[in-house]
Amino acid sequence: MQISRLRIAQTDCVLANFEENLAQHRALIEKAVDDDASAIAFPELSLTGYNVQDAAQDVALHIDDPAFDPLRELSREITIICGGIELSNDYGVYNSAFLFEDGQAQSAHRKIYLPTYGMFEELRYFSAGQKIEAVTSRRLGKIGIAICEDMWHVSVPYLLAHQGAKLLFVLMSSPLRLTPGATQPAIVEQWQQIISTYSFLFSTYVACVNRVGNEDSFTYWGNSSVAGPDGATLATAPLFKQHTFDVTIDLDAVKHARLHSSHFLDEDLRLFAAELRDIMTCRPE
Repeated sequence: MQISRLRIAQTDCVLANFEENLAQHRALIEKAVDDDASAIAFPELSLTGYNVQDAAQDVALHIDDPAFDPLRELSREITIICGGIELSNDYGVYNSAFLFEDGQAQSAHRKIYLPTYGMFEELRYFSAGQKIEAVTSRRLGKIGIAICEDMWHVSVPYLLAHQGAKLLFVLMSSPLRLTPGATQPAIVEQWQQIISTYSFLFSTYVACVNRVGNEDSFTYWGNSSVAGPDGATLATAPLFKQHTFDVTIDLDAVKHARLHSSHFLDEDLRLFAAELRDIMTCRPE
């Protein structure tokens, strides 16, 4: 079975400064290569910062842009997953996850669910992704990538897992929302529940990569973590601090989890699809 060493990079970044963020990525990637990591993952919009607003159009890059050449070159030695603002062939602007491997680059996921409630206004600046698709990595196997709010919609990890992804990534820029009287912010506990629940229900690894630092009035809380296919937390980064940690991804653990409890394998996709069609065609007014 395939065994990989995954490094999680819980980082801060500089708003709308691609060059400075790229330099940070390169330093952390080179260190991961020296430490024999198989792959490294960064947070949502790690190359640009989150609150780019109207500057999104100015910093958006096509996946084939030469600006990504340093990451393409480094990916000959390590698989790289990071976040940035993508310019599509038809000039749409997307909050995207990029995958660099073996000298090649691809847009592995475009964020689908763009929040516009509370402090968020992503839909003003980004187009919504229209596809949920697992991708194959030579070093990691079949993986699925979601971006922050996507993971609050069960359809995203559900479809990725049933497409064969045994390792799910969620790249995040989750800001702190204070909870009066609580010992720990509610948003931290909610994400912990999401990660543990999905990893157990889908019998997959789930790697959560959240950023830290401050932008305008936003404070990002970090606490990145990886859960195993039994739902147990394997490793966790601290709150509010830049941090890296490694975790071993052993696909034998997925096999054992699914043999021990077959709830994921027993899922009736035909029944689900039929009922979903009925809901869509017979939705009440």
